[in-house]
Amino acid sequence: MDRTYESFSDLDPEKDAWITNFYTENHLAYELFPREVASPEQLRFMVLLDKEPYYYPCSDKIFKNIIEKKGGDLLTFAYIKVWERVEPLIRSVVKDAYKQKFLLSLLGMKFRRETASIVLFPSRLEKRLLQIFIRVSEIDRPLAKVKETKNRRICELLKSQDFKDAFNDPDGLELRKDTTLDEVNLGIHLLQFRRLMALSGYPELWTSEKQVASDTLRSMMKAPIEGSGWIWLKNILRKWTHSGKKRYLLWMGVSAGEILFDLAMIQILIRMGINVILSVKKAFYYDSVTLNDVLEDPYLQEMLSGAEIIANPNISKKELLEELKSDKTLYVISDGTQEHFNPLLTSVTFARAVKEADALVSRSAEDADCFIESRFQFTRDTLSVVCKKPGKLILREKLRHPNVIRFSEAALRAKAEALVIDLKTKKREGKKILFYSAIVGSIPYQLEIAKKILNVFVDYLRKRQEAVVVINPAEHFEPGMDADDIMYMWEIVQKSGLIDTWRFQTVDDIEKAFE
Repeated sequence: MDRTYESFSDLDPEKDAWITNFYTENHLAYELFPREVASPEQLRFMVLLDKEPYYYPCSDKIFKNIIEKKGGDLLTFAYIKVWERVEPLIRSVVKDAYKQKFLLSLLGMKFRRETASIVLFPSRLEKRLLQIFIRVSEIDRPLAKVKETKNRRICELLKSQDFKDAFNDPDGLELRKDTTLDEVNLGIHLLQFRRLMALSGYPELWTSEKQVASDTLRSMMKAPIEGSGWIWLKNILRKWTHSGKKRYLLWMGVSAGEILFDLAMIQILIRMGINVILSVKKAFYYDSVTLNDVLEDPYLQEMLSGAEIIANPNISKKELLEELKSDKTLYVISDGTQEHFNPLLTSVTFARAVKEADALVSRSAEDADCFIESRFQFTRDTLSVVCKKPGKLILREKLRHPNVIRFSEAALRAKAEALVIDLKTKKREGKKILFYSAIVGSIPYQLEIAKKILNVFVDYLRKRQEAVVVINPAEHFEPGMDADDIMYMWEIVQKSGLIDTWRFQTVDDIEKAFE
């Protein structure tokens, strides 16, 4: 993202300075925090900015309040909501009286100072308070026992006879005389998936030890699901199962208790032939499932047995594709954050997982602010699943930006292998192969200029070296590709052993192109 003053359309210096201040104060400016904040290229794996000068990971209303310096009830309420979560956390977890009072006083001071400027958006405030809490309290996994208890309750429910009887009840399965066995199988999967989804809208199932009667359980399974998302999801799943292609769904925003229902739904998806990438948090964020929870919670370990845990936060495209081509069907990654969905701070691995996924499922109400309540569009279709209140589950889809073009691994490999075949022919003709290495696609909105410079200079090289085949990256860069795609193709070409000479673009080359 370009946040220099030239990038803003209305040329209002004061407003532009305030926007820049917003990104720096929230530690979201890549120019100042390149090790923490996603590069523009990485961000484009997830968000299609379509010449937007900036992206913000919050609702349009919150951003507008901050940028217009309004503050007001909306922002004040959001700040208060943060404190209303932090304070009871400290009181419940920190047992030492002195340390508890110390933390409450310290975080209270921090809270008042940070909110006074009305430039910090709520999730960044919350993260800062939580980080101080973790460091001072020295508690590795706050709420670990509480979260494990929630998981235990759902684990026991899923193993109960009442659940199994209700879950496997054929009532509700729509059959016709001409229904094929494949359709029957799909219908069973969708019916059971819906029942689990409906149950996930009742938090009392994991927050209370009270046993649920069989009739109540069956009634919960039939609870209505609001929004257009359920119909959309059914159609997508039906389409995917009929396509015969390998599909990947990125499942994110999971929390304790509810995660057991999620994993049961994921197992159904896997039986339907859909592979799933489960994204969890890097560090403690209340009820959200973290990578440490996955490794230490016995109930998660049981449900995730056989899953591939990808701990590397900076995996390369090639490494990720190798993982996804294995015989595993469920993968666990960390999104690299300690807050709600924030593409600007997610790990490289998460960004690449989004790029390789066919669609996303978000289970977090907070994430809905980024996905649904903002004007930005994303590179993948996203389903937001939000429980507004017990028994009221709302599913809403947000379709990917229409300009998004996806190149599958198979398509990239086919293009690279076609080039290798052509190069072998040239080699048999006695020609040398020169690869001209230059960056294409890494600079936002400068693609055409970069390609023009490359084409001019490569034409110059070809005229001077008639017996040499010069590979020009710009000639293989297609709309929708990014530098990651090109690099993957070149790795395949490089392995062919056909390249005789590598020439790297220099400043002199660029100057020559402008002559």
